Amino acid sequence: MRKLVFCELFKYRRNKIIPALTSLALLFPAALIFLTKSSLNGAETLTEFHAYYDSLFNNNLVYSSMLLLPGLTGCVGAVLFFTERDCGAFKNLRVIPVTEKELIFAKLITLYLWSVFYSVCSTAAMTLFCFLLEPAALYDVFFKLLCGILTGITMTTVSLPAAVIVIYINQGRFLSLLLSFLYSVVNWLLLILFASNDGVLRWLPLLNGLLLSSRLWGWRKASLGMGEELTALPFQEYVFTALYLLFSFLICTFLIIRFYKKWSR
Repeated sequence: MRKLVFCELFKYRRNKIIPALTSLALLFPAALIFLTKSSLNGAETLTEFHAYYDSLFNNNLVYSSMLLLPGLTGCVGAVLFFTERDCGAFKNLRVIPVTEKELIFAKLITLYLWSVFYSVCSTAAMTLFCFLLEPAALYDVFFKLLCGILTGITMTTVSLPAAVIVIYINQGRFLSLLLSFLYSVVNWLLLILFASNDGVLRWLPLLNGLLLSSRLWGWRKASLGMGEELTALPFQEYVFTALYLLFSFLICTFLIIRFYKKWSR
């Protein structure tokens, strides 16, 4: 499996689409800094500087992960799963002692690695731009990077339906791009429509993807005395989120294997 993952990584090293998508991890924090730098006007105390950095991290976590990452996951998934189809390499794969399930899991691992890399790069870029703007604002950087890693894992899991849709439709990459971002937009519309209905919100994929990392960051702030005491969620809420993520991964993986086998024959 490790060799298969390395093959996937080396195969897409020279792919121009994935680096272009990954560059959004740098562009979005840069735009965020540009739009919010006026918030530092009049800030004098260390607490105010830290509050600005926290605001940047929160906005980057929400919008970069909830708005961009699901769509990008579908696009990268299209590149990963459609390469053999576009190159007509399925016949060559038949002579290699590698099962389709092994190949699919290698691609999924590569997708998760890319998502973690994207999330870490996004957090690191936001931190770097903030440092260039105001070095005193930075604090607890490594813990924020840890939250970025966790976000990459959980958000990829809840974004797998976008990859399922892309594989099921089995069309060009441009349509895959539109469908992937449509999945993200629909989640946002549901979030806006049912903002006051907790019973509906708990089932929205993107919110479940951010729950663990946001609560972990909130706990960290409370432990550092940077905010009010964080009220812990009931234990069953964390169990529900973990089961939700596990179910999403299992059902999406099953569908990906089913659809991939169907049009790779």
